[in-house]
Parts: sequence; C-alpha cells; structure tokens
Amino acid sequence: MNIRFTHPDDVPTITAMLNSEIANGIAHFGTEQINDSATSIELEAAGNRFPWYTAEDTSGNFLGFCKSAPWSPRGGYDWTAEITIYIAKHAQGQGVGKALYTKLLGSLRAQRFQVIVAGISEPNPASVALHTSIGMEQSGYNKTMGFKHGRWIDVSYYQMILGDLTNPPLPVLDIDEAISDQSS
Repeated sequence: MNIRFTHPDDVPTITAMLNSEIANGIAHFGTEQINDSATSIELEAAGNRFPWYTAEDTSGNFLGFCKSAPWSPRGGYDWTAEITIYIAKHAQGQGVGKALYTKLLGSLRAQRFQVIVAGISEPNPASVALHTSIGMEQSGYNKTMGFKHGRWIDVSYYQMILGDLTNPPLPVLDIDEAISDQSS
C-alpha cells in the first residue's frame, strides 16, 4: 500500500466516492450530488495547512482517502483540526483506514496541532472501532443531528489530545515547513 498526499488527479475518484455516500449512506450529510469542481475547491482551500492523504494499492488502485480541516475559523481553534476518512468498500477491514490516519496524525503532530476531532454518524461500528483504535475517545453524543434517507441520524464526536495543553506551541501553518522541521 502507498499513502501519499492527495493531488488534483484524485479529485474525480474522491468525488465519485463522496457522491456514492451522499446517495446511499449516512457518513456524509450532503443530500445533493457534488461535482469535481466542489472537491477541487475544498482540496485547494486545505492548502498546506490541512493535509489530505490518498491510499492506493501496489498497482495504483484507489483504496481511500482522509483529510483534515479547520474545526472552526475562529482564532482560538488554531490548534484544533477535524479529521475525516472514507475507505473504498473493497478495501474496508484491511488496515487502510488506520494506515491513512497514522500518516495524517503524524503530519498534524508535526504541525503542532493539539486537538483532533471527528464526527461519526451513528450507527457506524466500523468507524467507531477505527477512531478508538487510533486513540480517540468519545467526547459527545448528539441526537437527531441530521435527517437523511427518511430518518433522523445521531452523531458521536470523538477527540484526541495530541500534545501538552499546559504550554501549547504556536501551530505551524504549512505542512511542508513542519515536515522539514522534523528532518532537521
């Protein structure tokens, strides 16, 4: 398996995966199909501050992706990132999710993020298992957060503290800078 930064060539595959989840699942709360342009804009907006990673098999076939995003645009949340993951159906249960998240968490630590948050639409025991396996703990449970496919959906929130919260360092805004700091 190869895990690498997501690049623009991945956009059509990611968009198709998200549209499948929008149409058939509850992990994505979208109710309207998106286009490649919307995915491209989101990827571009993430820039070097919020990394996205793609997993592929040894033949280059797409296995899934994960991304980070701001939890909130307010300055007090500069140390907090939200993480999200989608794994292709044929690749689920094979360690792809844990490998993607391991790579993403390494980058977020290098960038000095202190808190990671993830929301999980319930029920989703596989996602709960993945998030707890990387060290996240449930920090909240909100009932009837969304309505999709004719039913109300609850959302669990999971959180992980990455650093020492007593004296948090200033975040590194650029993943390339953070990676070069680790190499030094």
